[in-house]
Amino acid sequence: MKNRLSAQAGLLAFLALAAGGCGAVIDYARDNELRLGFLNSPSFISPARLRVGVMPFHDGVGLGAPGAGSNLARLLSAELAKDSRLEVVPVEEMAAAMNAWNFYDSPTPAQAAQLGSDLRLNAVVMGSVSEITSYSQRKGWRRLARIFTSQRDYVDAVLAVSAVDSATGIILVSRANVGEYDGGPGESQFFESDLPEAPSQEAMEDSLDKALAESTHRTMEGLANLPFKARVISAGEGTAVIAFGRDVGLRKGQKFVHLEILRTITNTIGETYQVMGAASARLEAAELNEHSATLEVTEGLIYPGDVVQAVN
Repeated sequence: MKNRLSAQAGLLAFLALAAGGCGAVIDYARDNELRLGFLNSPSFISPARLRVGVMPFHDGVGLGAPGAGSNLARLLSAELAKDSRLEVVPVEEMAAAMNAWNFYDSPTPAQAAQLGSDLRLNAVVMGSVSEITSYSQRKGWRRLARIFTSQRDYVDAVLAVSAVDSATGIILVSRANVGEYDGGPGESQFFESDLPEAPSQEAMEDSLDKALAESTHRTMEGLANLPFKARVISAGEGTAVIAFGRDVGLRKGQKFVHLEILRTITNTIGETYQVMGAASARLEAAELNEHSATLEVTEGLIYPGDVVQAVN
């Protein structure tokens, strides 16, 4: 599957357009659109590179291949890493952290955010193979000649992928993405069997590749809308320290704000949103190390655990 996806890397934009998305729980991503013949690319709002980690996928259908979830995560990580505005940590590092935290299968958004903060991540991506379906049908005019025409065989793979803001635990994007494998027409027959056939390895890989391409595009769209945010790990007399520095491209003089949280909203399925208010504190990057920065508080008060975000 890895070789197949690599071979299709040049066609990623076209695969993302061709694979249909459905079943959104939350989707802040804009729909794919063609403008002047080109697929829209995400426009990032962060002034620094975002550190992102992809957890091993949960195999919800029993693919049977050892390490299938980790392989899917590596493929998604490799595609995300092609964008220079993202810094993607190895899947092995994510897996080790999950084991250390005793997080198994599909962690909650709060658990993902906890792990992301521990690994100095801006966002954590979680995924699962939620469905693989094989079916046969006729489309268009083929439906009018049921006896003498052949059916086309299809395999649909569904990947459910979510991206979580490590600083707040808020879900940035959560969407089920479908990849369809078209096996072409089968043999013409007078009587059709209703018994489903097990999809071939080629069909599963092709449908998963297409679903993964769509997942890559949707995840990028969700991350593009994420401001660069960091949790304050320590605060002193007029200063605050965050666990990001030159490694993500922060520069001296970069301005930050701490926003008031007006209210928190939880929907019927337990997902949480924050309604932000005015800035209660303003800061500026004064000293930079490779993996940390000291911010000077120019207005207001800051405490450990507060979340600050960069101002463009």
